Amino acid sequence: MTDHAMATTTHTTELRQIEEMNAALTRGGRPTAATLGIGDGVPGDAVLRRLSPAGPPSYPYVYGIFTRESSTGDVGRPLLVELHTRQLRAISDRLHLRAHIWGV
Repeated sequence: MTDHAMATTTHTTELRQIEEMNAALTRGGRPTAATLGIGDGVPGDAVLRRLSPAGPPSYPYVYGIFTRESSTGDVGRPLLVELHTRQLRAISDRLHLRAHIWGV
């Protein structure tokens, strides 16, 4: 999966919400895998750094990019995790983005 520019005419609610979440993460929001209820072998102290959509804009798959810091402050290899509705709602709540709607 690679990052690529999306046409400015492509706009969906989901993509707008992902952009808002990434902006909040850039401003300092640091939810962890544990606080978001993500298991599946992802360390609980891994911090969500950004979200990345993939697939069709009308219904994208959303991946979270998590990293862990070592005791020396070094950031480890990023972990890519597919996120689901429950986790997306938790991220929006943790980032105080109350107007977000995920799922039906």
